[in-house]
Amino acid sequence: MFSGAFGAGKTIALCAKGLRLSLDYSGNFGYICRKTRASLKESTLATFFKWVCPKELIADYNKSEGLVTLVNGSVILFGGLDDPLKLGSLGPGGIGWAGIDEAIESVEDDWNMLEGRLRLPGFPHQLFASTNPGPPSHYLYRKFFTEKKGEVYQASSYDNPALPEDYRQRLASFEGVYRDRYVLGLWKGLEGLVYSSFDEKICLIPRFDIDKTWPVYSGHDFGLVNPAALFYAASPGTGDFFAFAEYIPGIKMGYFDHVEAFKGITSGRNVLKRVGGNHQEEGERQAYTAQGWPISEPKHSLDKALQIKMVQGMHRLNKIYVFNDLTNYIREKFSFVTKEDKIVDEAKFHLMSCERYLLSDFTPETVYHGREPVAVGYP
Repeated sequence: MFSGAFGAGKTIALCAKGLRLSLDYSGNFGYICRKTRASLKESTLATFFKWVCPKELIADYNKSEGLVTLVNGSVILFGGLDDPLKLGSLGPGGIGWAGIDEAIESVEDDWNMLEGRLRLPGFPHQLFASTNPGPPSHYLYRKFFTEKKGEVYQASSYDNPALPEDYRQRLASFEGVYRDRYVLGLWKGLEGLVYSSFDEKICLIPRFDIDKTWPVYSGHDFGLVNPAALFYAASPGTGDFFAFAEYIPGIKMGYFDHVEAFKGITSGRNVLKRVGGNHQEEGERQAYTAQGWPISEPKHSLDKALQIKMVQGMHRLNKIYVFNDLTNYIREKFSFVTKEDKIVDEAKFHLMSCERYLLSDFTPETVYHGREPVAVGYP
């Protein structure tokens, strides 16, 4: 297992190992996968073709099947652990090797399923993985660190000399468990994390094009120097919220300039509600309203603890999805911790304020469609 932080080259290493096994043993059959097939195309597969496998080594590429045939007769199949038809096509003879990219998304049944297919006659059998670190409760930690059933290679972000200097400087601002896991590459739990019920494996997702008909809601935190805003789209079918844009200008700007930026972010969309500020900040709300961006007072503006509790409830139902390129939001989410019953440096977490101001206006409920429960947020 290669366990590494952001920018440590995990996916390149995984693809290179798979390619080497296929080149060293003609006629080999390998499988490179992620938890979902949809997440494979823009990440692992793109890395394989751009950075790992020279074109002259490829005899054929079946794009629809995700099947790469090398010039020596070896085959590499790309797929998802959520694709039973593809897994069933791994062949009656089994496979020689398999690699799981971002294995923190997988469960132990996925690992065991792949182990059961490592039986291609005449080839060395290997199952390997690349991953960001997670909590010590994860099966990978138990398997590799506690039970020591395989070799572990670890790297922090700083171990990659090719990272740009400005990227390194941004990493230096990360804090808490987010810094431990995604900068230093450490397997750490979520002790003290305020939003410990946020399931990053499920709710931190790749960006997709949000339907223009979906209603949009915005949450706002005020301030002359450090204003912030978060923008969510709500799926009409499920009531799930999708955070698709964050706004932290980082410089002093006027109300008009902020509003123009908000209008640009939401261009062509129907903004149903704008919420922000505490009970004492009515003047700020009126100033934005005067510029054409009416902001209402949060429903529970006098009870911060209740606002946080309500966001926690939505996280427990996996109602809040976040695009994984919202780096400021992610940094705040995994650095928002308590110590001695107080939030550490709370004034620095502007996007967390935006979120609780807005989403505490919604009450997570559970309704049933057929036999499966589906959570829906009602204003």
